[in-house]
Amino acid sequence: MDNVADPATRLDTRKPLAKWVDEMQSVLTMVTTLLEDSERHRAAAEHAQREHAELREELGRLRAEVDRQRAAAEAAERERDELRAEIAGLHSDNDRLRTEQAEAGETAAKLLGEMKDLVNQVAHKFQGPSKASPFAREPRSPQP
Repeated sequence: MDNVADPATRLDTRKPLAKWVDEMQSVLTMVTTLLEDSERHRAAAEHAQREHAELREELGRLRAEVDRQRAAAEAAERERDELRAEIAGLHSDNDRLRTEQAEAGETAAKLLGEMKDLVNQVAHKFQGPSKASPFAREPRSPQP
């Protein structure tokens, strides 16, 4: 029992206990640091998940907008093609009408010419036979 009362022996038993306490404090510090790191990582992961969800929603909205824009572009292209076809038809009608107009002009000129001839004929009938001018000469027959 001498050993128990011996201060040197007490110091020897205290050293491992003090060492163990120091190590445990160090372990507790590490555990606390790991818990804090874990909490920061968990918060960062939750933030990333929220941001991911928001981005997925935004992506859905943008895809819907792209679909609307695509549909509007396709409708505009269809309308453009229809208008081009209508313009081609109008050009064809315009060419046909110009041809008809030219033909009508030629026919009108021909009819005016015929009317002029008829008016002249009627005027000659009303005037009677033309009188010979006193200065007119009689045609001579060729001399043999």
